[in-house]
Amino acid sequence: MSFKMHFGHDIYHNRTDKRKLTQQQVADAVFISLREYQKIEKGEISPGSEIFLRLVFFFNIDIQAYRKDLSEYPPSIL
Repeated sequence: MSFKMHFGHDIYHNRTDKRKLTQQQVADAVFISLREYQKIEKGEISPGSEIFLRLVFFFNIDIQAYRKDLSEYPPSIL
């Protein structure tokens, strides 16, 4: 599983809920379709690099802190 796929599966959904945003609002903010955002949030697809960065900036996510948390998982899981 890629870093971007694992990252999106948990983080985007939690951030959307925490900010009390709809999926449509997030999709509009990062210039993608609602369906594409839903698939990213569910972990069905991995966002491309550009969309990944838009989501990271939109949600103001500290990638280094998240990456450090992931280092605790065995490589076979990631």
